[in-house]
Amino acid sequence: MLEGLHVFDEKCRNVIVVSAHPMAADVGVGGIMAQAVKKGLNVHLIVMSRGETGVPGIPRNILATLREEEQRKACKELGVENIHFLGFRCNEIYDTRETRLALIRIFRRLKADVVITHTELDTHQDHRATAYASFAAAKCSSLPAIDVGEEAYIVRRVFTYGLPGYNPTFKPEIYIDITPEIEAKKRALKCYETSYKNLGWSPERWVDFWLSQDRLFGAESGVMFAEGLKSFYSSHIETRAYRL
Repeated sequence: MLEGLHVFDEKCRNVIVVSAHPMAADVGVGGIMAQAVKKGLNVHLIVMSRGETGVPGIPRNILATLREEEQRKACKELGVENIHFLGFRCNEIYDTRETRLALIRIFRRLKADVVITHTELDTHQDHRATAYASFAAAKCSSLPAIDVGEEAYIVRRVFTYGLPGYNPTFKPEIYIDITPEIEAKKRALKCYETSYKNLGWSPERWVDFWLSQDRLFGAESGVMFAEGLKSFYSSHIETRAYRL
């Protein structure tokens, strides 16, 4: 199992996590975000939409406000202070020029060293589009010819994460032990009251469901709880090879 040091090496200062909707990144890499904060790294969460169509029966404007507030509360539990909502429409996120340029702009502004985004294997169309747009933006961030009003910056590494129930074929290359961060992650997941109350679930059932992947990845890697990553590589992104 590769330790976090190999993901966030001595050159890494700024970790950018991309999520299509509120909560997704907390489920996929909440423990990694908390661990990165503990290491003294600058962790930024980019949320493409406010999740305004994710819960039936609640008007969009009200739901958007509720889910944004829940995301911000969850980030406090994880120690993440920097949250950026890009304002795309929930269930209408596409890998377009507009989406790519928005991500290039914020990657450059935040000087993204590491980008962590959805896996392209995800069955949710918003997650999948976010993945492909993130890949393109990370690659193009270093190209000065693409002018978005921010200085070109080389993204050093790109990783993807999976979500329970959305990507059964996702198999990590890298496992990160999040056992010490699991209580913070549980508290973060409990912040999403709107969703679990709509289902008629208790907070305990809700948390237990979303931690199923962490328990599986933990069993596969010899710890109690783990989160998994896969690396993405293309031209204009630094090497994906590691040293021991």
